[in-house]
Amino acid sequence: MKTSSFVQQTNKHFIRAALLVARIRASTRTRAVNARAMLATHARARLTPRARPDASARARSRDPTRRRRHRNHAVVARATENTPNDATRTRRDVLRDAAIASTLLATAGASAFARPLAAVAEEAVENAAPKTPCVLITGANSGVGYTAAKQIAAQGTRTVVVACRSVEKSERAVRELKRDVGEDAKVISLPVGLELTDLRSVREYALAFLDRQSDLALDALVLNAGIMAAPLERTAQGHELHFGINHLGHFLLADALTPMLRETRGRVVSVSSLLSMIGDFALDLDDLDWNKREYDPWYAYGASKAQNVLFADEYARREGKNGIVANSLHPGIVTTNLVRYSVPDLVQSKRDLAKERESFAGKLAAKAGIRNPDEGARTSVWLATSDEAARQTGKFFIDPGLEYPGATREQLVEAGDWFLSSGTEFLAPQLHFPERLFEWRTSVNAAKLWTTSQEMVDEFVIR
Repeated sequence: MKTSSFVQQTNKHFIRAALLVARIRASTRTRAVNARAMLATHARARLTPRARPDASARARSRDPTRRRRHRNHAVVARATENTPNDATRTRRDVLRDAAIASTLLATAGASAFARPLAAVAEEAVENAAPKTPCVLITGANSGVGYTAAKQIAAQGTRTVVVACRSVEKSERAVRELKRDVGEDAKVISLPVGLELTDLRSVREYALAFLDRQSDLALDALVLNAGIMAAPLERTAQGHELHFGINHLGHFLLADALTPMLRETRGRVVSVSSLLSMIGDFALDLDDLDWNKREYDPWYAYGASKAQNVLFADEYARREGKNGIVANSLHPGIVTTNLVRYSVPDLVQSKRDLAKERESFAGKLAAKAGIRNPDEGARTSVWLATSDEAARQTGKFFIDPGLEYPGATREQLVEAGDWFLSSGTEFLAPQLHFPERLFEWRTSVNAAKLWTTSQEMVDEFVIR
């Protein structure tokens, strides 16, 4: 009997809750109809003179107690209408029915409303135009940057966005790449230049690129532009030129485009150099702008290349949880326009590279580990596009798939980097080579460089 009575009581509460749900739905539909009718009445009233109510009617309409009593009586009448005739309901009964009604509403709401919203969202995704995967390369108008753009464009799977100091240089690079790869090559530029010596220009370029996020999906960001062994100069914000161009401008650009890289679980490629190995005595994180030390152009270059490695390491640590991979690389000893300050006669624009490679001197240079720009770009291209590289992060590469330190003597010889230590040569273990050359490469230094860089670019960060 007790079980039967409990079932009857439970059924009674569910019936009452179901009736409440039905009334709430009916009330919602009624309010919608009434709202439309009220709008129509209001529209008609604007077109016809409105009669002024008499004083008693105005008084009744202003009586809040009367309106409240009328509303309460209506609510009670609706709540008791068609409900089972039972004893006086306690506060606990009301709370129980409200809980059951909430559960039924949640269940009904999930089926009645969530599915249409999901269908709308799915339809919107299906109808949205697919984004074009792209690789953004800084300094893509010459040297390793140009040949990396050419090789990626030749693959035909991604659009290459060339970012150069001026719009004119970018447009010229696009024309030359289409000439070298084919007129249908997927190569574009933006109507704004990327002047890394001015953080305002970096911000403007980043904003222009973010304006294209509706049609471009950033698969990889190749931070390639740079200078080498330049005399002491300052950027627009007063930073030493190597630090400002090779690191700080790229730091701000990467920060601005990180949301787009998160969407694609993309890649950051930081072009460094083996000269970063002098970082132990060239890198001073308390004097990044060379205000306190005697300036040396080669030390300044080596310090900036160490910063490229530390940046990639810290970026990988911070963004790994978001699926982004970041690596740095040494492109090889490549005589491109980068040497315009140190050996101006060897700049790429003054030489016939194909003829050089076939000459006796060119073959000798190849054996000595000197690469042409096409060879120097292959590691950047591998890191930006290969499936294997998508699984690597926080590493320093000297050839596709060849991490350093860590390469064997045979691997170094095969890659043309025979002059590097593998750690097995005479006295290398005792001297702790090559690891000793990277003692500056610590998580503490990487974090400190990141924090200092954030403070320096804070005024120009896109929020």
